[in-house]
This record gives sequence, structure tokens and C-alpha cells, in this order.
Amino acid sequence: MNTVNNNLWKNNKNGKFYIVLDYNILNCTNLQDGEKMYLYKVFQEKILDDFGNELTFVRSEKEFKLKFTKL
Repeated sequence: MNTVNNNLWKNNKNGKFYIVLDYNILNCTNLQDGEKMYLYKVFQEKILDDFGNELTFVRSEKEFKLKFTKL
């Protein structure tokens, strides 16, 4: 995993801060095969699933950079 230190981003819609955990993930879905993806999570807050695992999120690089602003 390519951890990105001090890589904070602000969600343009909800104003929350997020940290990118990895930015070198390739999408292998048929239509998006080879598309670069960003793996990220909420910063300084844990969002858990029904089993108590911390949730992370993934978006295409293009969409991520449209919806988030780097701090």
C-alpha cells in the first residue's frame, strides 16, 4: 500500500476531512479496466460497518479530484 502521509482532502459537498490511504489502485472492472482509483477514509472519525470494521471508500482519480480539495 502506498500510504500518503499528510495527504488531507476536504469534501466539497459535506465539508468533512478525508485522508488518502492509497492512490495507486487499479480498477479491474470490465469497462473501467486500468482506471486509477483513490482509497480513502474519514479523517479523525471512524465510520464502522455492522461488524465493527472501519469503512474505507474508493473513487476514480478523476471523480475524487472533482469532489475533493487538497489541503
